[in-house]
Amino acid sequence: MNAGGRYQSQALYLQQSDISCYRGVDPLTGLAVLIYTFPGRPTVDVGGLESENIPGILASSHDDAVGQVVSAYSPHYRPLAAGDAVIDDRLVLEVLRGVRDAARAGVVHGDLRAGRLLHAQSHVLIEGYGVPWSPVEADATAPEVAAGAAPGLPADVYAIAATLLVLAGDRMSNAVNRTLRTALAHDPADRPTASALFALVRRASAGAVTNPARSFDELTLPTAATDGARPPGGEGAVPGGDDGAERTERTSLSATRSDFQLDLDFELEVAAPAAGTGAAGARADPPANARPKERQQDEPEPITLNSDPGVKPAGAGATRPKNPTFVKAPPPGATYRAGTIDETVAPAPIRLDLPPAHEPPRRSWRGPLVLLLVLVVGGGLAALAFLRQGGLAPAPTTSSGVDYIVTVQVSPSNLPPVDLYVVKSPPGSSTPAGTIICRAPCKVVLDRQGDWQFVGQFQNQRSKPADVTLPGQRNVTVTFAGNAAQGRTSQR
Repeated sequence: MNAGGRYQSQALYLQQSDISCYRGVDPLTGLAVLIYTFPGRPTVDVGGLESENIPGILASSHDDAVGQVVSAYSPHYRPLAAGDAVIDDRLVLEVLRGVRDAARAGVVHGDLRAGRLLHAQSHVLIEGYGVPWSPVEADATAPEVAAGAAPGLPADVYAIAATLLVLAGDRMSNAVNRTLRTALAHDPADRPTASALFALVRRASAGAVTNPARSFDELTLPTAATDGARPPGGEGAVPGGDDGAERTERTSLSATRSDFQLDLDFELEVAAPAAGTGAAGARADPPANARPKERQQDEPEPITLNSDPGVKPAGAGATRPKNPTFVKAPPPGATYRAGTIDETVAPAPIRLDLPPAHEPPRRSWRGPLVLLLVLVVGGGLAALAFLRQGGLAPAPTTSSGVDYIVTVQVSPSNLPPVDLYVVKSPPGSSTPAGTIICRAPCKVVLDRQGDWQFVGQFQNQRSKPADVTLPGQRNVTVTFAGNAAQGRTSQR
């Protein structure tokens, strides 16, 4: 049976090419749903995609070259629009969480645009997963898809980044804006994955990541002379530099780890030769801020590791001592003691701190005996109650202070328990007429000898009156007509 056939379509929600989407309802639960019909197979099965930012897939089927997907829907959600006050870094992170969850499940959307993002009370849902969409907005279409390739996960990353940049505008932070733009690379291999983009935006929105001025592929560490002079023979010259100009390049990277942050600061100062130099290969005069001469020409700049973001490293103008001296004197307050190499250290004394001996406590049998007595008495009472419940009371010899146990049966026997009413009771009985005495079949206790009359009632049906005379008779059956049994059968 096609599980999607139980849902009822109500109104057209979306028509895109040969894909139709209707608002509908689940008649079993009364919940609103979206019903998609399209040629081909669905891209996800029921239970194959779970995310708090993607509506649940309730049905996924394919029959006679026609596919159908049914997803949950709430009329309280409405599409996001550019400039909405709810759009901020946190909302961007929720959208990327849904795209990440779909990528982890290997599910491609194919048409991630503004109309797919629904929100209500600061919560975002991405509509349309499970349907083989084709993109319709050029601004949200990846270059490879525009060239004729099939939509894939990198194309989804491109589309959602472009859509969020248009929707959010200046409402998102600069760090999140720069991070999203890394997903707009022309080559799909240069784009971050959905999981990587979600992690980067989460760090950027928390202020823990400072985007580098260059990509990681463009970072280079200095390996040439840094004292401001050109090496002999013109090697190590700065290409593209102007005469008489000084180029300063500073790159700051912030790499976040799980429990700490490393700030790597690289500072490179290279001075070009002054204008009007003589013959080729001649060294120019070093500038005023050149490094000390004792540093090797091929020594790179030092790397400062600062694990505390609140503490700034020393400035570029800080100088180190030129000729540090090793101090051989002992620290203040320390003294030396003369000794020999063969001298051994005396072992520490052995102390045996044994706990005092305690006599074992005397065992008392009072507790086990009391427990055994309680168990024996309880078992005897339970056995007595069981035997008394299964038997019938003996016939009384007198009518004072004696109870009679009568077994009441119901015919037909397939009826559920029925209410047993007292129609007539002997004079002096504590059970007057009209009393519901039990739910038959049952056993009742009657307190007087004489004639009793009972009637059973099931829904609107009453049984024939049943008479019993005590002390001689101990069994009675209340019988229903055939229509009561037929009513019971029809209820089944």
